[in-house]
Amino acid sequence: MQANLSIAGGKPAKGQMKGWHALLWFIGFFGFMFAVNGIFLWTAITTFPGEDVEKSYLVGLDYNHELVRRAHQTEAGWTAEIGLKGAAPGLTLRVRLTSKDGQPLPSSAARAELRHPADRSLDRILELTPAGRGEYTAAMPDVAAGRWDVQLSADIDPSSDGMEFKAQKAVIVP
Repeated sequence: MQANLSIAGGKPAKGQMKGWHALLWFIGFFGFMFAVNGIFLWTAITTFPGEDVEKSYLVGLDYNHELVRRAHQTEAGWTAEIGLKGAAPGLTLRVRLTSKDGQPLPSSAARAELRHPADRSLDRILELTPAGRGEYTAAMPDVAAGRWDVQLSADIDPSSDGMEFKAQKAVIVP
């Protein structure tokens, strides 16, 4: 049986895929993938700022010192009671520092960092003012409602360098 194959030119049938069609599909597919990946990349960079801790590498190098500080704080029995008092416009952060035996813990300096769990741009530093008997307060007039993390630092021994007492608590702003 004999087969006749013809390589004769002529017009291709309508709807037949040509080389430039394949090129357009290829460019369109990868162009779409680059566009979607670009949107994902832009969204990721703008919604998550990166480090949760400033200078995390240096904090990591100083981690053994942090472990010693924590052990000293636990051994000394220092505790902190952190809470909110009042209503939204006149909201006040109240902190009470106590020693192992429940006595007020004197501090030469105390500060609280109010951290928003989702948006780091809302974080703020609150300077605590002594209210007597180991209690400290700070006004929070324009804090948005929701969950906040309070990170407390206090300098118990002014002769040493740094903040020896640290505590953390999540609070709900009504």
